[in-house]
Amino acid sequence: MKSLSTKMVEESLAKPDIHRQWGDEYLIEENERFFNLAFDYVVRELNAPRDATILDAGCGICLHARRLAARGFNVVAVDFSESILREAEEAVRAAGLSRKITLRREDLLSLSFRDGSFDYIVCWGVLMHIPDVETALSELARVLRPGGLLVVSEGNMHSFQAKLRRDRCSIKGMQCLGVKRTPAGMEYWASSPAGMILTRHADMEWLIEKGRSNLLYVRSHVAGQFTDLYTRTPSRLSRKLIHLFNNFWFAHIRFPRLAFGNIVLFEKEV
Repeated sequence: MKSLSTKMVEESLAKPDIHRQWGDEYLIEENERFFNLAFDYVVRELNAPRDATILDAGCGICLHARRLAARGFNVVAVDFSESILREAEEAVRAAGLSRKITLRREDLLSLSFRDGSFDYIVCWGVLMHIPDVETALSELARVLRPGGLLVVSEGNMHSFQAKLRRDRCSIKGMQCLGVKRTPAGMEYWASSPAGMILTRHADMEWLIEKGRSNLLYVRSHVAGQFTDLYTRTPSRLSRKLIHLFNNFWFAHIRFPRLAFGNIVLFEKEV
């Protein structure tokens, strides 16, 4: 049975408003340079045939599914929200990628796929919003075949940004209701017009250990975006400098400990 917190978060995330807000903050031209770098990196690390099928776990409006499909892959994109999947379908159709992306309604806490159904899974910025993150990770491990690869991108609680803003609400434009330290990381609960929202800054060591308990072993671990503080500054020059620094850090340094965004590539034990 799902917990009350899980039900409350699901109810909020099922509404398109919160996804539109995230789109306004992150779906911006300056960010495309980073995401092109990041997904080119992901493609190199996966080293998958270009007609391979990738599971996009928690697809939202298919921003990342479209990036993968544009690089030649077939994508099974899943989300639990019917309303979000309707918006995703429109976006996929508008991008001319309907033949490359298959949309399905799925719950990451109880996926309907058989064990070992996928060779490749991408779960980008999703686990941070799931209260029962252990179950979600174990489900991803279950549907990944032995030898398969799982890409997870999460916010890092030990990053410079997370420590700087430890006592502040993690979500712009929302009322912070509380901050709680859990084994999984620092959990920020906030109230939005859509309802209750959870954002977790992950304890990456905990995440890696939980992966190991599900036979997922780290193949690579690098920085994502060093910071997303560009969503907090009104200065155009400041935003530009932040994006330039993010791209430089990802392209040339990639040390994950100080960076807010972390990208972990897991390989499932054979």
